[in-house]
Amino acid sequence: MTEASREAFLALCRTHLWPFNDRMLTLAVPGYEPFPYIDLMAARIEDTVLRRTDGNLVINLPPRHLKSFTAIATMAWYLGRFPSREVMLVTHSQGLSRDLAAKCVTMMRTKAYAEIFPGLQISDERQATMDFRTKAGGGLLAGSFETRMTGRGADLLLIDDALSAQEAESQASREAVINAFDSVFSTRANNPAWKSVVSIGHRVHTGDLPGYLLERGFAHLKLPFRAEEREFIVAGEIQFHREKGEVLQPSRYPRDIIAKEIDTLAPHVYATQYQQRPTARESGVLKAAYFPVAATLPSGGETIFSWDCASSTNPGSSYSVCLVFQKHGAVSYLKHISRARLDYPSLKAQASALNERYQPTRHLIEMTSTGIALAAELRAMGANVLEVSPGALSKTQRLDAVMGKITAQYVHIVGGTAGLDAFLDELTAFPYGSSDDQVDALTQYLQWLANSDIAGVPDPVFRRIAPRLSKLERYRPKT
Repeated sequence: MTEASREAFLALCRTHLWPFNDRMLTLAVPGYEPFPYIDLMAARIEDTVLRRTDGNLVINLPPRHLKSFTAIATMAWYLGRFPSREVMLVTHSQGLSRDLAAKCVTMMRTKAYAEIFPGLQISDERQATMDFRTKAGGGLLAGSFETRMTGRGADLLLIDDALSAQEAESQASREAVINAFDSVFSTRANNPAWKSVVSIGHRVHTGDLPGYLLERGFAHLKLPFRAEEREFIVAGEIQFHREKGEVLQPSRYPRDIIAKEIDTLAPHVYATQYQQRPTARESGVLKAAYFPVAATLPSGGETIFSWDCASSTNPGSSYSVCLVFQKHGAVSYLKHISRARLDYPSLKAQASALNERYQPTRHLIEMTSTGIALAAELRAMGANVLEVSPGALSKTQRLDAVMGKITAQYVHIVGGTAGLDAFLDELTAFPYGSSDDQVDALTQYLQWLANSDIAGVPDPVFRRIAPRLSKLERYRPKT
């Protein structure tokens, strides 16, 4: 790099947060890879703190995605640009605030920082980690929502993880943070003309501080772990785009890691903290209380299988689900749950084993390509198959059609059934969770119940497929 190009680069870092952040990350994080969303975050923060917008921003992204480092770089860059201004850092704990403030001081004392901001000096008179001043009169004050930090003002209020995931379960904790923001932190502007507030972190609850700030009209940069639609976002000179299904850090999260570390999360945790769609376990359409747990299974009754078929073992693909119900009058008991990513030979083997074990009176199978093939296999075994076509209804509409049977507790679950917790997690997170295959199998069964209750009325959704007859049976004289 020539001296001229070096000076041009340093000037770029002084002017813009995104190259400064990238430079600091390159020096501080071993093996750092400049994922495009990081520049987007920095560019949006820059627009906010320089008041190119209204000065209020919420950024939501998954855990372990370098958001805290970007917060540290923001504080250091802001004080380099405006050494006479004051920054206030607030987090959910004194320990986290101390750690971030210490890393900010360390960054500001590096040679790389001094090259970019040669005039910035930390005052000898006040250089405590959580409360230091610059020689120009600005500085950083760090604390938590519990400390309140009364009597001090700020030009930039930076909030990093206002609540921990554990605290978020407490309504009192959520309300305390919001009250502290309203009564203390939001009123601390040194100069309203350049006051800015940036909240960065993952969502932890529907009633958390980021949600409250968004209701108040804060700008929002939402970066889910997986893109839920095609994204194209522009911030200054930065353009960010990714296709539906792409993750923010592809090299760090290949398919096998996603399957091991992400897809095994409880659906409400995945939806809230990773996809930034806050969903408490009981905040979905369905509630666990709708499904009573039976201590024992009554004898007798009719056994029915409800299938939702897939045929891939790839991480992130749909699961094959079989719910086994035992129907006693108006009440159906869920006594077996099968949920796995299977290739077709394994699915066929599982269907054969379950059919042999439970001897159901009928199988309900949605007519997808895999379902059609499995139906043929089951017919060859002599099974009674009912063909299902969901028509044009969405998954939510299909659930709405049978909600009466669910809320009336027509489905009980046999206590100790394997897979029960995952079943309830998926149901109570719907439609916000990462999977809905068990929901599909349940609504399919309940729709069959609803139609079978209408005596004498042919059902256009279900079509009976009789067991295949052998050649001998086809030509046997009828008596």
